Amino acid sequence: MKNLAFQKVGDYFVLVHNAMAPTEEEWDEWMLHYTYESILIVTDGGAPTASQRKRLKMRVDELRASPSYVPNKKEPKVATVTASSFVRGVLTALRWFYHDAYAAFPPDHINQALMYLDVPPRYHIAMRTAVQTLRMQLKKAKGAGPSKTMPDEG
Repeated sequence: MKNLAFQKVGDYFVLVHNAMAPTEEEWDEWMLHYTYESILIVTDGGAPTASQRKRLKMRVDELRASPSYVPNKKEPKVATVTASSFVRGVLTALRWFYHDAYAAFPPDHINQALMYLDVPPRYHIAMRTAVQTLRMQLKKAKGAGPSKTMPDEG
């Protein structure tokens, strides 16, 4: 079963969770691809575990320490679209580390989430399409069962 899917759109990532936490393998793959851009997260309640959040912080610290990091560059933001109060609690914990770089939005406020991220209007349709595509991939993976492999989404 797949719990996490992601795609890059322009200079932004779209990350979709189902109702479960990502597996360690899914999180490892995400950490390999994440390059310190803003992220639109859409979740049905799934959220990273405490150890996965710790690894995210380590990844961000690693990216900030890299020679290619530009200190004056605008810091990335994370907009999470969810109806889950649990996920909102996770975001509160992340704000302690990242100083209000995170915001949560209800499911019918995806346009406000895109504006919060400063996504240019030319990417809005592509971002919403990516959300729909990734959700469908997760639903198909759920129906396929854990023994079947899904095509690479990259």
